[in-house]
Amino acid sequence: NPSFYSIPQYVADMVTLIARLNVETVDWFGTSMGGLIGLALAGLPETPIRKMLLNDVGPHLEPVAVQRIGDYLGKPARFETLQQGIDYAALLAQSFGPLTPDEWREINTPLLHEQDGAWLLRYDPRIAQPFAATTEEATKLGEAALWHSLTAFQGPVLVVRGEQSDLLSRETVAKMVETGRAVSSAEIAGVGHAPAFLSADQIDLARQFFIGPAGDAS
Repeated sequence: NPSFYSIPQYVADMVTLIARLNVETVDWFGTSMGGLIGLALAGLPETPIRKMLLNDVGPHLEPVAVQRIGDYLGKPARFETLQQGIDYAALLAQSFGPLTPDEWREINTPLLHEQDGAWLLRYDPRIAQPFAATTEEATKLGEAALWHSLTAFQGPVLVVRGEQSDLLSRETVAKMVETGRAVSSAEIAGVGHAPAFLSADQIDLARQFFIGPAGDAS
């Protein structure tokens, strides 16, 4: 049922998954939609999230980027070879930054699967249906709920923005830092939406946020 492709359903799925893990707390690294899911989960009473890194996403999304995503989401695509699929996904995600061919292969291969001699994107194209049906009123209500979640969350939050991002504006980042209880921010030069976190400096940024500087056992 395509109507279940929504943030509330994804949050419910994550609540179930975390309960199955039998842990009291989790640290959340969320890129784009993964960040929206984490943000919504963080606002729940007794949330299991301890720390949260939001990678190029926030409560307010710039409409031009949402439209850009909607233009390709759910469009049918078939490829004769795996490499063709990798290259197609890399073209859609070129704003992730200047990645090497091996890095594109690493992050895009899991997005594809072989079926009847062709390579297809590994997701249900009907996810585009609720995306396209979203109204302006629903968008405003969803944004208000996410701002409330950010305000309610008591743990540390790191907002990472790609310098050239068209989805997360500097103004939204500034408002997140001002609105949240313990929100800090960082900007990654030379990339847009969203930093791939494959380079050593980006990985170190996440590592320091979650576990502290190298050699720090605290």
